[in-house]
Amino acid sequence: MIKKVALALAVIILLVAGGVYYLFSNLDSLIKVAIETYGTEATQARVSVGKVSIGLKDGSGAISDMKVANPKGFNTPEALSLGEISLKLDVATLQQNPIVIKEVVINRPQITYEFAQGGSNLETIQKNTQAYAQKMGPGGSKPDGAATPAKDGKAETKVIIENLYVRSGQIGMSHAALQGRAVNTPLPTIHLTDIGKSKGGATPAEVAERVLGSISQQAARVGGAELQKQLGDQLKGAVGGVTGGAGSASDKLKGLIGK
Repeated sequence: MIKKVALALAVIILLVAGGVYYLFSNLDSLIKVAIETYGTEATQARVSVGKVSIGLKDGSGAISDMKVANPKGFNTPEALSLGEISLKLDVATLQQNPIVIKEVVINRPQITYEFAQGGSNLETIQKNTQAYAQKMGPGGSKPDGAATPAKDGKAETKVIIENLYVRSGQIGMSHAALQGRAVNTPLPTIHLTDIGKSKGGATPAEVAERVLGSISQQAARVGGAELQKQLGDQLKGAVGGVTGGAGSASDKLKGLIGK
């Protein structure tokens, strides 16, 4: 009997050890699937990730080749190509809620700011993400009312990001008035601090809404100014000239670019 009990315990230990090994050996792929699944749900646009690499011992991490496609109604293939994302975790908080991320750096993103009749692609994605974050609610329920992936009744895991940087980005402009010609301009560095800190952590959807909101605002400001600077003369003709009783070309241009 003792031998049978010992054998059963040994089998259980092996199964538990195997499960733990599977979790940690597949952690990168599990995170990749989570980003693609919930990112697509939140933005209502396809999110894809090339590779995820997380080092639990030193708290380092990297996400490469992350892309956010455009939602319906826009012609360019992508809204965001985020290049390489590096992060530094506070390892001591990995078993806590919220998890503290010391630093996130989004390096060399390529942003396509497309204007359409109903607004811009980035504004649409931001609104989608904001609506998703609100529907998730404080209880962590999904938009369809189903339970979150955590089925043990625990609160959804949240994060605090102490510093988030967007560096060396480029904005590509697309508008019907450009007649197929692209306008590119550098994106100023964005630095956000203490995301989620004031309310005990932020959900991934809330983080995405905050970051996309900042990028969208900068893209609108810088992109609008660049369009007026480079294409003022062409757009004057496109919107009907300086005169004609419908306002100046400058005012019409502001209407076109959402300023």
